[in-house]
Amino acid sequence: MPMERHERVADSSRVEPVLAEVGAGFMLRYTIASFGLFLAVMTPVTITMAIRVAELDPTGKAASLGFILGAGALVAMVANPLFGQLSDRTRSRFGRRRPWMFGGLLVGVAGLAGIGASPSLWWVGVLWCVVQAGLNATLSALVAVIPDRVPEQQRGRVSAFYGMSSNVAVFSGAAIVDLVGAEGMAMFLVPALIGLGCMLLFALRYPEPEVARLAPPKPFSMLAMLRDFWLDPRQHPDFAWAWVSRFLLFIGGAMLMTYQVYYLTDVLGIDALNIGRRVFVSSLVMGGCMMLASFISGWLSDRSRRRKPFVLFAGLVYAAGLGILTVASSFSGFLAAIVVSSLGFGVYLAVDQALVVDILPNREQDAAKNMGILNIANAAPQSLAPAVAPLFLAIGGGGNYVALFITAAGLALVGALAILPVKGVR
Repeated sequence: MPMERHERVADSSRVEPVLAEVGAGFMLRYTIASFGLFLAVMTPVTITMAIRVAELDPTGKAASLGFILGAGALVAMVANPLFGQLSDRTRSRFGRRRPWMFGGLLVGVAGLAGIGASPSLWWVGVLWCVVQAGLNATLSALVAVIPDRVPEQQRGRVSAFYGMSSNVAVFSGAAIVDLVGAEGMAMFLVPALIGLGCMLLFALRYPEPEVARLAPPKPFSMLAMLRDFWLDPRQHPDFAWAWVSRFLLFIGGAMLMTYQVYYLTDVLGIDALNIGRRVFVSSLVMGGCMMLASFISGWLSDRSRRRKPFVLFAGLVYAAGLGILTVASSFSGFLAAIVVSSLGFGVYLAVDQALVVDILPNREQDAAKNMGILNIANAAPQSLAPAVAPLFLAIGGGGNYVALFITAAGLALVGALAILPVKGVR
């Protein structure tokens, strides 16, 4: 079956590809590759970086963790669209996406191994920035697969699998840490090597178009590349509103994910020996709820050809889940909040990704770069949340997680409402 056919769009002489539907095998391999990438990056973000930083700086762990994760997120903000542009321009005999998928992950694996053996916080911070650069090179190529290869009527389902993979990776990472132990290099290296194998399985089978079939790349110019980072909101208002919506929801989520280990230990009194198992339980609950919500909502969104109602509903439910955290006083209450917020976020991850691909500017030539710009809305909160969260935690003398989660819920609520002005999809 041909990978794509072409038809002429009504408002331009440019020929647009109309993509053939992808099969179940492609969806499975893409999901496995996404899982592997997120396993490599989310295990440190949610568990092992907090453990490693606490080992090296037990008294100043919160501030040190926030600084290191924030620095890495700043690198990710630049690396994702930068490597996306380079991927869009690549015309190697291995394709334009495959070299970045695999090469970036190799760099990430090397950096994660180094973090596990690092003797100081300074080296942990430097290597975490290297990891973020490498893994975001992989991510920029992987997310471009959806606009490259997946037709509109399947984007909700494929985006759902992509979203589910990140959450399966979170609780899988917790299980791996519980198995290999919460110390040393293994807790960083084992998830990373599994991720490398998963990506290799997809990259070797990915049907890259031949170089001759691709449009010629734009002439290389550093000034032009920098200029391409900017998409004028006046010309692309739908993309701008989708970016704002994602940024606000993700900063609310980043406040929870960054500080969940310290919330469980400092507020709920869970000791360090049991933290890995408790995080695994909460991650398992989170992953199960998000998988269920993502699969159902992605399928319904494709069937109904509607995106906005699902995204709005998801944001409201997610904000409600963060609100429950403000009154939780036990691990059971924490799990209840996780259930509600995960159901909302599962719907959001599935449908918002499809919504963005539907309205993506210049999808044929700049897919990876523009998806990279969108992913700044994912990465920036990882930098901003650790920077601003201590301000709310410090209210009333310190450890004010109620103020932190009220703020997170409010940001998520505004983010849900920000999808309403989008006009390019229903």
